[in-house]
Amino acid sequence: MSAGKRGGDGSDGGAGVLVALHRTMSLVVDRLNEEKERSPCLGDRPNGNITMWGAQRRILLDVLMACWGLGTWLGVNGLYVQLPLLVERLPEGWALPSSMTVAIQLANVGLIAYAVLRRLFPRAPDAPYIYILLVIGTVALYLNSFLYTETAMIGGTERSFSFLALTFFAALVGCTSSVLFYPYLRHFRDVYLATYLVGEGLSGFIPSILALIQGIGGAPECVYSPDNSTVTAIYPPARFNSTVFLILLGCLSALSLVSFAFVDNCSAFLSERVKESEAAKEEEATTELESIFQLKWVSVLVLMAFLNALMNGALPSVQTYSCMPYGTNIYHLAVTLGSMANPAACLAGVWLRPVSSRVLAAMLTFVLLPLGYIFATAALSPTPPLYSDTTGRVLVVLSWVAVSGLVSYARMWVYGWARRGGAGGMRACGAATQVGSALGSLAFFFIVNYGNVFTQPDACPTLSS
Repeated sequence: MSAGKRGGDGSDGGAGVLVALHRTMSLVVDRLNEEKERSPCLGDRPNGNITMWGAQRRILLDVLMACWGLGTWLGVNGLYVQLPLLVERLPEGWALPSSMTVAIQLANVGLIAYAVLRRLFPRAPDAPYIYILLVIGTVALYLNSFLYTETAMIGGTERSFSFLALTFFAALVGCTSSVLFYPYLRHFRDVYLATYLVGEGLSGFIPSILALIQGIGGAPECVYSPDNSTVTAIYPPARFNSTVFLILLGCLSALSLVSFAFVDNCSAFLSERVKESEAAKEEEATTELESIFQLKWVSVLVLMAFLNALMNGALPSVQTYSCMPYGTNIYHLAVTLGSMANPAACLAGVWLRPVSSRVLAAMLTFVLLPLGYIFATAALSPTPPLYSDTTGRVLVVLSWVAVSGLVSYARMWVYGWARRGGAGGMRACGAATQVGSALGSLAFFFIVNYGNVFTQPDACPTLSS
């Protein structure tokens, strides 16, 4: 009797523990349900279980998703971090970044081509288009590695025609990925969006690491003619040249292509896909046209356009003028560390709970301070504040890193918010990205090249005879 009673008491105690545990888990699940709409890193399993980063996922698929995402903006980011070497060797000089941003924005023609193809072949899957884009991006990088120094006379001015043309083809991947790659991800569970975004961040981080290893070479040596009438700037070589750098980028782009082929075709990942009916439902249950014109959506899309006008248009166009007066090494450091801040911000968005809209507004208000300093140093080039002082060098690098990191985080926050609109919301966000980038690039191309606002000094001053 007593033994049976003790056993019964233990069962009652165990049941009480289970009830308490059940209540606790219910509270946790309720909390996660509240947060799921605000975080792209939370999603539903088909059986209703909540999944988060690091839970109930295929690690191999995570790796492949990250490698695939690596190829999206690899060509663009890789060419940007190579600019400290290219601006010294190509005829455009410090104005090269503004021409490059226009070439990149012209690649938005890929969006038009994709829209036309979707209209002509509405039932065609997205995968073939993705394969074509990744092949084009890979081939463009390999060709650019050997042809980037080839120039042509256009309008009486020597232009880096081969470099800019192949940059256009490399940029087709990134420009079209905003409205093609993201919707493809609806075929997989929501948790894999996070690792894909990590891969996108790595498309800036890995080229930055390669650029740091490559080095910049240093200041030029000025070689004067015997009568001092002409001068030639001879730049010391980096650890490896731009040809090797671009070949390495081509290899990484090929890795992205192979990774997507596994993601798209490997039967081992069928359990990680959502049902076709659910994917179709998400495609159909997108934000309707009238919803897009609500104040909330309009505000978010305008914010996204403005952020990308800065990041993909204005800032790259003026970075040479802002940083080069402090030294080639400072420009190199600002470019590479700024590119690293982008994936770091994306990882923060993946692993940390998204901030509220008020906190985001405070962050963007704060970023106006370093942003203003950046434009001030560019406008006052070639003699910006403290250009010969260590304090000035530190300030300009910190300003570029802060702006790159905070604006990148804000863009990821907007993408996470837009996901609630389904495929339509993501496409609208992608369209705002490209419109903002195009407007910013075109505006600053004309300001830099025809506005007489920014000044590039001679690398070597000419001596009087």
